[in-house]
Amino acid sequence: MNYDEIRRRDWVWTYIEKEQALTLVEWLKGDDWSSTYELDKRLPSVGITWSSSFSTAAARAYEIHGFTELESTNVARRTAEAFMRPSKASSTPITAPADAPAPQDAYGFTPRR
Repeated sequence: MNYDEIRRRDWVWTYIEKEQALTLVEWLKGDDWSSTYELDKRLPSVGITWSSSFSTAAARAYEIHGFTELESTNVARRTAEAFMRPSKASSTPITAPADAPAPQDAYGFTPRR
């Protein structure tokens, strides 16, 4: 957000109640999301319809209530941690089928085993 957007913001419309801010903190600490888009989709469920960005709503909640979990650097750190989590699909080892051809190198040769 730039300075003009902040100045023009309707402060009453974007006021976040304490319960809404605590819900944002709970979502951020939860392990049931892997992208901020998933958090963005949840905002209308708690009555935050003035923004479609979780980061913007978290910044506004930090301005009003001061929860350190919603400070921009902490939100960015938690988002990076969520992006770097191994996905559930990658936790199981992938094995090649028995009838699969032997792997080849860049020149088309099959290594000896």
